[in-house]
Formats: sequence, C-alpha cells, structure tokens
Amino acid sequence: MVDVTQASMMHHVCIVLFALWLLSKFDRCTPLAYFVSFIYLYLVHEHFIIRLQKKMQFEEKRQSSQRRVLTDSETVRWLNYAVEKMWPVCMEQITSQKILLPIIPWFLEKYKPWTAKKASVQHLYMGRNPPIFTDMRVLRESSEADHLVLELGMNFLTADDMNAILDVQLRKRLGGMKAKLHLTSMHVEGKVLIGIKFIPRWPFLGRLRVCFAEPPYFQMTVKPLFTHGIDVTELPGIDGWLVS
Repeated sequence: MVDVTQASMMHHVCIVLFALWLLSKFDRCTPLAYFVSFIYLYLVHEHFIIRLQKKMQFEEKRQSSQRRVLTDSETVRWLNYAVEKMWPVCMEQITSQKILLPIIPWFLEKYKPWTAKKASVQHLYMGRNPPIFTDMRVLRESSEADHLVLELGMNFLTADDMNAILDVQLRKRLGGMKAKLHLTSMHVEGKVLIGIKFIPRWPFLGRLRVCFAEPPYFQMTVKPLFTHGIDVTELPGIDGWLVS
C-alpha cells in the first residue's frame, strides 16, 4: 500500500514540475503558480492519508470480526464454489445488466456534481472474478418486517478485465464538452444483508431486500483516456463525488 501510494504521489509531483517548467518557458512562472502547486500537492497528500486510514480501520474491523466464535456464523465454501461456477455463465450478466444498470442512472442523477449536465453508463462488465463470501449467519431480529434475514460477509475484488465506461457531459457555461471515464478496477468489502418476506400464495416470495449492514470499504480506479493515464479518483474534489 505504501509503495503504491508513493508511486501515485510521484505522478502528481511530475505533473506539477512539468506545469511549472512550461510556465517558466513562457515567462509566466509567478509566485502564485508556486503557491497553487503547493496547495495542490498538499490536497493530494491529504487524500492519500485519508484513503490509507480508511483501509487500516477496515482491516481492524475485519480482523475483529474473524475472531468471533463460529457458533454465531459459519463458513460458506459451498456457496463460493457455486458462485464461482455460475459467475461466467450467467451471474455476471445478471448482476451487471439486470441489477446494476437499471439502478445506476438514479444514483448518477442524484449524486452528479453541479458541473455535469448529464452522466450515463455506456458499458458495464464486472470481470471474470466473482465476489467471495467469507461467512454467513441468520439474524433473529429484524426492523424491516422480514421473515428471514441473512448477513453475509462479502469481498469483491475485480480482475484486470473489468471495464465500465461512464459518459459525462459538462454544462453549457463550462463548454458543454463530453468526456468518457473508464472504470478499470473496483474493490468492495463489507457485510451484506439479505431480507426475505414470504406470502401465503404463489410464488410465496413477497419481497427480497439486499443492502449493506454498514458503509462498506470501497476503492476504485478511474482513467480518463481508455485504460491508461492517471487515476481520476486521486484528484482533489473529484474523489468524493466518484466514491458517492
């Protein structure tokens, strides 16, 4: 983690040095340019520190959860084996095309920044790696009137073939330009709640509710030019919107 952080930080340092060099070539390198460069590097460094702290906090929560006595939960190797076999056949397509794509426009419309007029997903492929479930237990009490509530520990780290294309159009007063962001990797880890409510007639399943028990650990890599270039989530001001 530290090595990756140092490498990414060096990318931003090189960008700043190159920008200052260009300004000096055109005799535009003023003290204000040095001050703005310093503020930019400071914000990037703060972002890396916050990201590392979140990772360490989640690792502590996961270790404490793994120390819990297995009488309250059980391993689900059989479920991981079944998901591994079904993921490339049908589960990846169902997850990306039938579950995520229909609800993503609502999230984009709600959380898009004021600078964006429109944002949409053109393509979504979750990759060849399926999510891994670490444990499962039944919750005896539920506040959502569910008859059965399962809590599953999930760890989803996508492979290098994951690809999603986000099309963003800026507002007219900002030029109205269009840009494509390429989501090349994603890591989601947390506790998933599955609530089931039964009914006394066919098909006997009245409702299926899926949500996270608490905010999960989330990390992703977004590139502005195809699958190459600097990670957009490292830029100050953009990382918060993308994570939301």
